[in-house]
Amino acid sequence: MGSYTANQMILDSQKTAKAISIVGHPLLFGNAYVIFMSFKNLDRNTAILVSLLVILLVAVPIIWHNWKKMKKGEYSNFDVSDQKQRMGFYPFAISLFVVLLMAFWVLKFPEEVIRQTLVFFVMVLTMALANLKIKASMHAGIAFYIVVNVFEIGPLPGILALIFALAISWSRRKMNRHNNTELVLGSLVGSIFGGIGLIV
Repeated sequence: MGSYTANQMILDSQKTAKAISIVGHPLLFGNAYVIFMSFKNLDRNTAILVSLLVILLVAVPIIWHNWKKMKKGEYSNFDVSDQKQRMGFYPFAISLFVVLLMAFWVLKFPEEVIRQTLVFFVMVLTMALANLKIKASMHAGIAFYIVVNVFEIGPLPGILALIFALAISWSRRKMNRHNNTELVLGSLVGSIFGGIGLIV
């Protein structure tokens, strides 16, 4: 009976970790953040356009790309958790952000939008370069990037975002997608670029 309870607890913690990892996925949590901040800081029409462009030019292509590669067996999972497999993912993701930046520039979006997108682009580029040696956690990176910016809204939202970011990091460790070093590196990179985004 005790063994069954222990096994059940392990199974439940794995399910919890998976659920947190899904909700905290950069494509979900990151896009939710973009939409929220867009409507908070921009006029309605611009916020709608920014949100749509981010979803259509970045999120949807990445979802399609990762799903296609996973079905072909080229990616072991949707998160592209294998370091060697990320070697091929990062150039694709970076090219999408270049297209997004060009679209924002051509459409003459506010300078703040372009600056923040450029900061995020450089963060992704930094993680791509780091991936040559170590697989920094994108889940943790984007989560802590968001935490730093949410703290500017207020201490309570910031603390709640921090708790969720820590939960995301725990979930990635629990699922054996990252080791502690990879999670710490991702968290540091995200926090640093989140801070840069506040001062540029």
